Amino acid sequence: MKITNIGSNRTMITHKVYHENLNFSTDYDVYFSYSQPVVVVDWDNRKVYENVKKYSSSTSRHINQFLRLSNRFDYDENGESHMIDKWEHAFVNEARINELAERQ
Repeated sequence: MKITNIGSNRTMITHKVYHENLNFSTDYDVYFSYSQPVVVVDWDNRKVYENVKKYSSSTSRHINQFLRLSNRFDYDENGESHMIDKWEHAFVNEARINELAERQ
């Protein structure tokens, strides 16, 4: 598990899963605005969960920044990178996002 401070009041926790053929993979990212999880990126299922509860204009801005950060690259069987463009995007309530953030 890795904790990354991405700016003022913004934090990301990454759970990494090692894949020998690619030498790197991110399994699960949880983005926090202040101390509240607001975006969860599930790499195994190619799904992005977004908290629908509105806390403040700062938190809304953080969510938009996190969603831009979750546009990442993936690798095919030849090791060539390409942009991951179509993931399932789910809007969830505060209780569900908290539950997802606690998964490991």
